[in-house]
Amino acid sequence: MSAVLEEVTGLYEAYLDEFHRLERDRKPFEGAFGFGGGPKDHPCHEKFAQDLEKLLYDLTAQEPSSGEAAEVLRYIYCGAPSRWEAETTVYWMLLAVQGYTLGLIERLNAADAGALYDTYRDLYPRRQQLPVQSKVFAALRARSRTK
Repeated sequence: MSAVLEEVTGLYEAYLDEFHRLERDRKPFEGAFGFGGGPKDHPCHEKFAQDLEKLLYDLTAQEPSSGEAAEVLRYIYCGAPSRWEAETTVYWMLLAVQGYTLGLIERLNAADAGALYDTYRDLYPRRQQLPVQSKVFAALRARSRTK
C-alpha cells in the first residue's frame, strides 16, 4: 500500500470512527420526529468531505503516476462504499464525495482508466447512478479513450 493510499484510507477510517463515536454518544430519540440533530446532521460529514477534497486536490497537484492515482480511485470507488454499505448515512456520503475525484482521473493512462471504467460500470449500473456517478463514469470513459 502506497503512502498516499494509507493517507486516504486513514481519512476514511477516521471519518467512520468519528461517526460511530457520535452515534454511541447520541441521546435517546435525538433526531427522531425531526427534533434535534441526528446522524445526518453530524459535523463529521462536512469535515470528511472538506478533508478529502483537499487531500485529492493536493494529490492531483503532485502529479502522481497513473498507478498511484488508480490505486486511490479504486479504493474510493470500490473499497470504501462496499465496506460501509450498512451505514446508510455514511454510504451516501461516500458516494457523494466521488465527485472530488474528477481531477485525479486526468492522471490516469488509458489502460488504467479503462480498467476502472469496467469495474465502475459493474459496480454502479447506469440506471442506478446518482448524478455525481454519471460524471465519474463519463470521465473514466473519456479518459480510457485517450492515447
